[in-house]
Amino acid sequence: MNRKERRAGARQQRKEDRKAGFPTNPSAVPELNIPEPGLPLPSLDSITPPAKPPISEARLEANRQNAQHSTGPTTPAGVAASSQNRTLHGLARHNGSFCLLRIEKHDKFEALKTELADEHQPSTPTEAILVNSMAESLWLSQRAQKLQEACLDCITGQMKDAKLFSLYLRYQTTHTRAFHKCLNDLIKLRAEKRKSELGFEAQARKEEELRIKNEQHEMKKQSQYWDVLHKDAKACHQLTMNLMQQSEARKENPGFQAEFEAELAKRGTKPSTWACAEAAA
Repeated sequence: MNRKERRAGARQQRKEDRKAGFPTNPSAVPELNIPEPGLPLPSLDSITPPAKPPISEARLEANRQNAQHSTGPTTPAGVAASSQNRTLHGLARHNGSFCLLRIEKHDKFEALKTELADEHQPSTPTEAILVNSMAESLWLSQRAQKLQEACLDCITGQMKDAKLFSLYLRYQTTHTRAFHKCLNDLIKLRAEKRKSELGFEAQARKEEELRIKNEQHEMKKQSQYWDVLHKDAKACHQLTMNLMQQSEARKENPGFQAEFEAELAKRGTKPSTWACAEAAA
């Protein structure tokens, strides 16, 4: 039997083995202690995996010693640097917070925050948070635009990585919308604050007008009261003067009282209380 015939026989044997459901090389398959098929079905606990070769004590001790030398950074600077190892672009806010890449300059970001703060002049903690979010969103949007430019060939202008370009474009759109949302929230917050202040000023002005009106009404009432008192005082003064004149007339003319009463009777007028009191006196 030549070589060609031996190979054809081996292929035929492998086909028959596959049809029968047995492995082609039983010695290469580990013993799994699988029970024979049939009902009832065996439980998974009865299937035992192949045993792993034991590890020597020397190897375990060497692993323990090596583990002591790979505990990672211990200083705050080292921990901060290692936390950025998997940061590829930082557009998704690494660990849920904003962070600057190592190639970016911190002073430029602070200058951007200062410019936005000088423009909008936040006066409350909420306004300061919105202005800071605007600065972060704008910075991330500009970063995404620069990463898009890196996906293009600077000479031919052809796209080198369409998948990354699409990813950076989506991030740019997201952070641009976040910037405008923070800006709109800031404008709306200040409009509501101004509206509340105007309402308070209008209410205060209305209360002041009501107070002035009440004071004017009280002054008018006091003026009327003093006018009545003034008229009463003038009437009392006039009666007093009349009584004094009558008293002087009686002293000068003893028959004045009889003539006065006769004149009153002639006119059908009764003597006044003051006259009666004076006569009794």
